[in-house]
Amino acid sequence: MINRLPKHVTLKHLTAFVAVAQEKSFTLAARRLFQTQSSITGLIRQLEDALGTPLFARTSRHVALTPIGQEFLPRVMRLLADFDGAIEDVVRYGTLERGRVGIAAAPSAITELIAPAMASFAEQHPGIRLYLRDDNSGRIQRLIAAQEVDFGLTSPWADAPSLIFEGLIEDRFGVLTRADDPTIKRDSRGYVNWSSLGGRKLVGVVDETGIMALLRGRADLPIAAGAPFYEASSTTSQAALVEAGLGVALLPALAAQRVQNAALRFSLLTRPKLVRTLCLIRHRDYALTPAAQAVIETLRQHVARMTLPDGCRVVATDGA
Repeated sequence: MINRLPKHVTLKHLTAFVAVAQEKSFTLAARRLFQTQSSITGLIRQLEDALGTPLFARTSRHVALTPIGQEFLPRVMRLLADFDGAIEDVVRYGTLERGRVGIAAAPSAITELIAPAMASFAEQHPGIRLYLRDDNSGRIQRLIAAQEVDFGLTSPWADAPSLIFEGLIEDRFGVLTRADDPTIKRDSRGYVNWSSLGGRKLVGVVDETGIMALLRGRADLPIAAGAPFYEASSTTSQAALVEAGLGVALLPALAAQRVQNAALRFSLLTRPKLVRTLCLIRHRDYALTPAAQAVIETLRQHVARMTLPDGCRVVATDGA
């Protein structure tokens, strides 16, 4: 098929056409567009030459649309309105009046960090929509790699050259037990030695979590922390099994904060001290949107101001 679309029709031509059609005068159209009458006349002549048909019937005292011009006008007006709308939308995205930010994060990060931080963000930017997805570390990394979310917040699960990991919080491990468990021995600081957990059944979580990846990578621990006797699908389920008396759970302090209740007790572990790092994770090859950047900055500011649980500390507040 031969391409018969004119190659030299621009927005300037179409804007001039609409102005002349609405004003019914080249002189008034020129005033409206802050141009000379000769430039408007030249634009209309170029447009008609490019289209191969007259759009206006001209007399010494009258300018009117031809039948083809009458049919062309509403289409051009829709096109210009769509163009203006597209430009306005982009400007609004850039000025944070509109937008959507997708975040995938560990459940504890959403509960303890992201949701509280987003309360102030929503007040400042009410036009930005948020999509939050809680998941395990492995799936979070895949979501970011596939660009299904803008960024993630979790502990690393596996090396990924396409992703950037920026530490935000160091989160120390402890043991979650029943509050009335008489076998757990604590020192004067309330800490528990890893060796005192020998012989206890451990309640872990399923694969692809950053917690389990870290525990499996520590062969120096006095117990086989990466090989739990029981496995649950979430920290909430872990806590339920611990409360039922089936065993104890090894959790970072922030995750334990989320499931604490009067029937449970969390104690930091020592000898050795084991720490996970919660990271802001983003794609290396794709820039964040202005809205996503603003969410991350709000999150950093919130974390820097908040009171963190014992065992947690901020390790970064500035972007890379």
